[in-house]
Amino acid sequence: MIVLAGLGVAVILLRLQNRVRITAVHPAQGKPISIYGKIGLSFNQAMYTSSVEDRFTIEPALQGQITWEGNTLWFTPERAFDPDLVYTATLSRGAQALSGRTLGKAHTWQVEVRHPDLVYLSLDTTGGDLWRYEWATGITYPLTDTHASVIGFAPSPTGDQIAYVRTNLLGGSDLWLIDRDGTDPELLLDCRLDQCTQLAWSADAEWVAYERAAFDVDADRFLPSRVWTVNRQTGQTAPLYRQDTAYGHTPSFSPDGKRLATYDSVQNAIRIVDLESSQEEAIPTTYPSTGNWSPDGEELVFLSLVPGALEPQVAIHIANFTTQDVRDALGEFIPNMDYDPPQWSPDGEWIAYGARPVDAGISKAIWVKSLTGGEAFPITDDPSATYSGYRWDPWGERLIFQRYPLSGPVSQASIWLWERATGQTQPLIENGARPEWLP
Repeated sequence: MIVLAGLGVAVILLRLQNRVRITAVHPAQGKPISIYGKIGLSFNQAMYTSSVEDRFTIEPALQGQITWEGNTLWFTPERAFDPDLVYTATLSRGAQALSGRTLGKAHTWQVEVRHPDLVYLSLDTTGGDLWRYEWATGITYPLTDTHASVIGFAPSPTGDQIAYVRTNLLGGSDLWLIDRDGTDPELLLDCRLDQCTQLAWSADAEWVAYERAAFDVDADRFLPSRVWTVNRQTGQTAPLYRQDTAYGHTPSFSPDGKRLATYDSVQNAIRIVDLESSQEEAIPTTYPSTGNWSPDGEELVFLSLVPGALEPQVAIHIANFTTQDVRDALGEFIPNMDYDPPQWSPDGEWIAYGARPVDAGISKAIWVKSLTGGEAFPITDDPSATYSGYRWDPWGERLIFQRYPLSGPVSQASIWLWERATGQTQPLIENGARPEWLP
C-alpha cells in the first residue's frame, strides 16, 4: 500500500509538471508599457500557435500583428497605445500544446500605458548632460552625470533605453546606453581615437547605426565619416558598406524597419538599402541630409537643390519608393526660399520645417504644412531668436522645438511647445536643447 501510494503521488506530480501553464505575461502586472510597446505571454511548452491566437483578445480592441519567439506570443499594435486607457488582455481556456494538453482556465491581466516624456540636453560651454522632463508633473531631473561630456543622444523606439554619445579622454567619442530613468549606464562601444556620433535605432531596437570618423594617426587628422552599425546586445560592430571609401553620414532607419538611409558624400545622394533584400537605390541631392521618413516607411521627405538663375535654390521633395515618383511637398516650388530639414508628423498629415526668404536679414521661422491641403503657416515669428530641433509628439498633435536668443544679456537655449489644436506656443524648459520625445 505504501508503494502504491508513492506511485500515485509521483503520477500526480508528473501531471502537474507537464500541464500547460502561462509562465509570464509581458509587461508584468503593474509595469506600464510604452505607447510603442507590445503585449505578450509565455508558455512552459510549445503550443499550437493558431489555438493560442484564436483565443487571444485585447479590450479595447486593437488591430495589430501577432508574432512568436519560441514559446512566447507577441502582439504589436498597428497604432500607438493610448496612454489614457487601460487595456485588458485575455487568453481563453482551451489553448492546446503540441503535447496534446490544453490550458485549463482563462488568464486575464491589465496593461497600463505610460505617457511619453521628454529627454534633452542641459548645456554648458563644452557639452551637456541628459535630463528628463516628466510630462505629467512638469518635473525635470538629470539622467547622466558626465561633467558635460554628452554631445548627442537618441531614445530607443520604445523609450526603454537611451543611446548617447560621450567624449572620451583620447579626443574621440564613445557610445553609451542608459535606462529611461537614468539607471544602469553601460559602455556600448569604445571608439578610442575615433569620433562616433549621429545615432539611429533600428525599429526592433537590436541595432544602432552611427557615424564614425576614424582618426588617422600618421596624418594627425580625422578621415571622412562612414556609417557603421553596432548590436545592442553583443557590441558587435561593422561598417555598413565594405568599401573603405564609402563615405557617408546621418543614418536613418525607416519606421517599419525595412530600410536604412544614409547620405553618401561621394555620390552626393541619399543612399537607401532594403534590409530584407539588400537591394539599393539612390536619390540624387547635393543637400547633405537623409530627410525624414513617412510613418509607413514608404516615402521620404527631403531637401534638394534645384537650378536657379544665379545660384541653386532649395526645394522640399517627397520620394515614393513604390511608384518611384518625386513630388514637391509644398504643392509647388516656391523660389528664393531657404529651408531646414522637414519632419513628418506621425499621423502622416503634416510636415514641419524651418524657412526664410533668401537674403533676408532674419532667422528661420518654423512652419507647418498640411499634406492634405491648405496653406503653410509659421508657428514662430520672433526675429530675435533662432529655432531648431523641432519634433512632433507621437500623435502629431504637438511640436516641441529649441529656441536660441540672438540678443540679450543671457544666450541660453530653451525648449518650447506648440499645440496644433490651439495654435499657441509656450515656454516649457529653461536651459534645454535638442529635445526628443521619450515614449
